[in-house]
Amino acid sequence: MFLSGIRVLEVASVITGPMAGQILADLGADVVKVESPPDGDAFRKWEGKGGGVRPPFAAFNRGKRSIALDLRDESDRRRYVRLLEGADVVIENFRHGAMDRLGFSWDEVRRINPRVVYCYISGFGTFGPDRDRPAYDAVAQAASGLWSQFVDATDPEPVGPPAADQLTAMNTATAALAGLQRRHATGEGCRLEIDMLSSCISFQALSVASLRREGVVPHKKTRAYDSQAYAFVAGDGKPFCIHLSSVPKFWAGLCAAVERTELERDERFADKRARVEHYEALHAELAAVFAERPRDEWIAQLRRHDVPCAPIADLAEALSGAQVQAGGIVTESGDPELDGLARLPIRFEGAFVANDRRPPLVGEHAAELAEDVISVE
Repeated sequence: MFLSGIRVLEVASVITGPMAGQILADLGADVVKVESPPDGDAFRKWEGKGGGVRPPFAAFNRGKRSIALDLRDESDRRRYVRLLEGADVVIENFRHGAMDRLGFSWDEVRRINPRVVYCYISGFGTFGPDRDRPAYDAVAQAASGLWSQFVDATDPEPVGPPAADQLTAMNTATAALAGLQRRHATGEGCRLEIDMLSSCISFQALSVASLRREGVVPHKKTRAYDSQAYAFVAGDGKPFCIHLSSVPKFWAGLCAAVERTELERDERFADKRARVEHYEALHAELAAVFAERPRDEWIAQLRRHDVPCAPIADLAEALSGAQVQAGGIVTESGDPELDGLARLPIRFEGAFVANDRRPPLVGEHAAELAEDVISVE
C-alpha cells in the first residue's frame, strides 16, 4: 500500500479529523485513534443510541486502531508521549489552545519528535478575531459564503451533507501527504494548519475569482446560469437534469431531442451568452415540453442525441443504480461490520484501494499497542 510503514496518531473526533485519518488509513497508513475514556469519539453516540460503532462513527473510522487515553492522567500522558515518539503524522481537531493546556503544545511535540508532521484542524484558524469561537459545519458554511450559493437568502434553511467538515478533512489528508514529502526531502517535521473557513472559501475558487475580478456576487443560481445546468420535472413527476456547458453540439442535440430545432434560431438563445442572459425564459420553454412525457423516455431520447443528462436520484436510487453497482463504490463483502461504507474514490491499476479493517471499538487495540506504551510504566 502507498503509506505502508507510516504511523498516524488521530487525536480527533466527529468528522474533520476522523475523515482525514480514514483517508490515510485507506491509503495504507497505520492510524491509531486516541480516544477519551470511557465513551470515546462523540460520534459513537451521536444519534443518541448506545455507543460502539453506529453509522456516524463507522462512516469516518474504517481501518483504524483505537486506544483510550485520558490526557489529564499522568500515566496516560506518558503512554501518549510514547506514541508520539513513534508517530509520523498527528491529526488534531481540538478547540484552539486545548492541547497547549494539556502540555502538548507544538513546541513540546516537536521536542518529543522533531520528525513528526502535525496537522492542526480548527474552525477559523489560529489568527484573527474569531480564532477562539466554536465552529461546526453550518457555521463555517455560513461564514464563508458557501451557504449563500445553496439556498435562497430570503428563506434560508440548512441543506445537504456536511460539506465544510468533509472539505476540511480532504485538505487535511492532502496537507499530511505534503508534509511527509517535505520531511522526506529535508528530514524535518512541520506543523500544518487547516481550517474550515479557509477550506470553504478555497472550494469557491471560481466564485472568488469572479467576484474579485469582475464584481459578480454569486447566488444560488449563478453557477447554473454560467454552466447552463437545468433541472426539470417530467410528465410522471420525476426530476432530472441537463448540463449543456459551452459545447455547441450539446445545445444542438437538446433542440433535436425535444424536436424544437427552431430554438436554435431564436435570438434569445443564439449562443451561450444569450442563453445565460435568458436562462429563465429557456427553462420555461423546455419545462413545458418535458412535462409532456415520462422521465425515462426523455432520458433515453436525450442520450440518443448525446446530451449530458441524468435522473435526479435520491441516495437510495443512486446506490442501486447500474453504474454504482458496476463500480463497487460502496463496500459489499458480506461482513456486516465493513459493508455499506463509501470507499475512498481512488483506484490503483483498475481496483479500489482496499481497506479491510472494520471501525474499532473504544480502546479495542490497547493490547496490540502495549509494546509502544508499556515501557513507560
